[in-house]
Amino acid sequence: MPTARNITRWTAALLTVLAGAAGFCLLPGPDLPDDGVRRFDIKAEQYAYHPSRIVVRRGDEVRLRLASSDVVHGLYMEGQDLNAFIYPGRLLFNLGRGAAGAGYAPAEEMVFQADRCGKYRYRCSVTCGTLHPFMQGELIVEPNYPFRAGIGSAAGILLAGFLLMATGKRIPPAAGKRRLDLLRAAPPIGWLARRRWLQFALVLPGLALFVLFIIAGFWGSPIGNRNIVITFVWILWWFLLITVLLPFGSRIWCMACPFPFFGEWFQRRRLIGVRPDARRMWRGYKKWPGRFSNIWVQNILFLGLCTISAILVTRPVTTAAVLLGLVLTATVLSAVFRQRSFCNYLCPVSGFLSLYAMAAMVEVRAKDAAVCRVCRSKSCAAGGPSGWGCPWGCHPGRLERNNYCGMCLECIKTCPNGNMTINLRPFCADTRIKGTDEAFKALIMVSVALVYSVTLLGTWGTVKSWANVSEVGDWQGFLIYAGIIWIASLGIFPGIWFSACAAGRRLAGSHGVDVKTLFRRYAFLLVPLGLTAWAAFSFPLIMVNWSYILATASDPLGWGWNLFGTANTAWKPLYPGLMVYIQIPLLLLGLAFSLKRGYAIAASLWEGRKAAVLSLAPAAIVCTAVVMAFIKLFAG
Repeated sequence: MPTARNITRWTAALLTVLAGAAGFCLLPGPDLPDDGVRRFDIKAEQYAYHPSRIVVRRGDEVRLRLASSDVVHGLYMEGQDLNAFIYPGRLLFNLGRGAAGAGYAPAEEMVFQADRCGKYRYRCSVTCGTLHPFMQGELIVEPNYPFRAGIGSAAGILLAGFLLMATGKRIPPAAGKRRLDLLRAAPPIGWLARRRWLQFALVLPGLALFVLFIIAGFWGSPIGNRNIVITFVWILWWFLLITVLLPFGSRIWCMACPFPFFGEWFQRRRLIGVRPDARRMWRGYKKWPGRFSNIWVQNILFLGLCTISAILVTRPVTTAAVLLGLVLTATVLSAVFRQRSFCNYLCPVSGFLSLYAMAAMVEVRAKDAAVCRVCRSKSCAAGGPSGWGCPWGCHPGRLERNNYCGMCLECIKTCPNGNMTINLRPFCADTRIKGTDEAFKALIMVSVALVYSVTLLGTWGTVKSWANVSEVGDWQGFLIYAGIIWIASLGIFPGIWFSACAAGRRLAGSHGVDVKTLFRRYAFLLVPLGLTAWAAFSFPLIMVNWSYILATASDPLGWGWNLFGTANTAWKPLYPGLMVYIQIPLLLLGLAFSLKRGYAIAASLWEGRKAAVLSLAPAAIVCTAVVMAFIKLFAG
C-alpha cells in the first residue's frame, strides 16, 4: 500500500518531468525563414568569429563562407566533424573532415546539413595566439530541445521542491547520521593512513612537477597550449580538483600540496619522523593576528587572481610567477607564524577548498565524542610521540565541519586512543556556514563562475579583449571588466542575496531570526550549486583540450621533444556533442541538493513548516534563476 510520503515523492518527480517536457515542447524559438538553405559569411579574428552566433532550423542546408582578418585561423564545426584552415587575404580555405588534416582541399564554402537539434560550437583549430583555446562561436539548430528541457526541469525542481517541503517529512539539519567508518570497513586504508611516510610520498612527486612547472613557465614556450604549466595546472589539475578530489576527497589536495612544504620542513626539521619535543615546537612562533583570523584576505586575493584570469591561464610565465610567489610567501610566513597560517588565512586556493569541502563525501572525525572529552593528552591537537599536532590549528576530536581540516591525517597517527577515523558520508552533510566571510566566499564563487563562463566559454570577443589586457592593451576595457567582477561579487550578488533573505524573513511573518543570520545560513544553498556549476564549467575544458595535455606530457617545454610519443597528438574535441548532456544534469543536481539542504536549514531556524518554507522561498528562487542563467550560457 503506497504511503502518503511516497505518493508525494512520486508526484514531485512527475511534476519535474512534466515541467521539463513542457519546456521541451512549449518554449518559443526564433522566427527563422523557411527556405531550406542558410548562408553566412564568417570572419575570424583574434579571438572571436563574426558573427559569433548563427541560428538555423533542423534540416537546413548550411553554407559558410570563411575569411580571416589577421592571422591563420581554423574553424572546426562540432557535430559535423568538418575543419577548415583560413588564411588572411584569401577567399579560398582548406577544408577537410576531422581535425587531423586528412583529405584537405581548397574550397569556397563549408556546406553541411543541420540534422541534429541543439547547440554546437565552431572552434579555432589552429593556434592563433594566447587566447586561442577559448576562441569559439555558436551554431544553434532549432528547436533547441536540450536548452528548453533544461529550463523547464529547473522550474520543475523548484516547484517539486516546494511541494515536498510543504507536504513531506521535516529533514533534520544534519541530514541524518549515516556514516561508514572507512578505516574499519577497509583495513588497508587504515594501515595506509597511519604510515608516517604517506604525506611525504604524495608531496614528493607534486614537488617534482612543481619544479618542472616553474622551469617550463620561465624558460619554455610562451604559447599556453604548448606549455605543460598551463595544460597540467589549468586544464588537468583544475578539472580533477573540482570534479573528483573535492567532492570525493574533501581537502585531500592539501595533503599533497607543495606550497607549504618548505615552511613545514623548516618548522619541524623533519621530513617524515617526529621530534621528541613535538608538543613544544611552536614556542617562539607567533600566533596569527586575531583580527585577520578569517578568510576575508583569501577572498580578496582570490578575486585579484580572477581579475587577471585570462592572463593567468594563458601565459606560462605569469602562472609560474604566481606559483613561485605562493611558495615563497608560505615559506617566509612559516618562519614567523605557527602552523599553516598561510594555508588557513592567505592561500587563495584554500579559501574555496574550505567552502566546497562542506559538500565532500568524506570526513575526518572522532569515533566517539565521549572518549575525546575525557582524553587528557589532547595529542591530536598538541602533538605527541607518534605524530605532530594538527598543523591547521584545529582540535580534531571536536571537528564538526570539513572547512578547516586539511586531511593531513596526523590526528589518526597521533591519537593515543585510536579514536580518529575517516568516514564516508552523504553529499553536502555539513550545512552550517558560520561567518559572513564564508557566506561571501559562496557568493564570490558563483559570481566568478558566471564571469568565467562568459569570458572563457562564451563567444564575445569584446569581453575577451577586455580581459586580455596584456596583449591588447585596452586598459579602459580592462577596468570595466575588473569592475564588473568586483562589483558583481562584492556588491550586486550579495545585495540580491541579502534582499532575498530579507524578503524571506518578512514572508515568514516572524522576527525570531534576523536577516544577518539568514544571509549566512542560507548561503549554504550556494555550496552544492556552486560546486556543480564549476564542474559544469570544467568539463568543456578537459573535453576540448585533452589533446594538449597529451602533447605537452611528451614535450613539456615546447622545445620539440617527444618523450612518450604523444607530442604530435592532433587537436580534436572529445565527444563535444555530449557536453550539454553532462552540464545540464550537473546543474539540476546542484539545484536539487541546494533546495533539499536549504529546507533542512530552514527547519532548524523556524518552528513552523509554513514559516520555514516561506522564509526559504526567495533564496530558492534566486538559486533557480542562477541555474537557468548557467543553462542559458552553456546550452541556450
